[in-house]
Amino acid sequence: MNEKAVKYDSLGAMWEFVQMGGFKLHAADISLLKENCELLRQMLTQKTAGQRRDKPRDVDFHELDAVTNNITLGAMVLYLSGALDNLTPAAGVEK
Repeated sequence: MNEKAVKYDSLGAMWEFVQMGGFKLHAADISLLKENCELLRQMLTQKTAGQRRDKPRDVDFHELDAVTNNITLGAMVLYLSGALDNLTPAAGVEK
């Protein structure tokens, strides 16, 4: 099966669930988004593709599509729920 088709089909299916949900933001949504951001940060900074036996804590790059899909949809839930409107820029960040 074509990996790109699976990636986009899963993103499309997840988007349909977000649209059905009414955009009620829960603490679990924030936790999941933070967890996936941490996984992506780890992937971007590790020195392997996560497939070496001597590096069992490295994240396998086969999970990259799922992680980026979760981050994208998590950000959309924040946006569509209006939660992003309530965030203020951190000190030193221009508007």
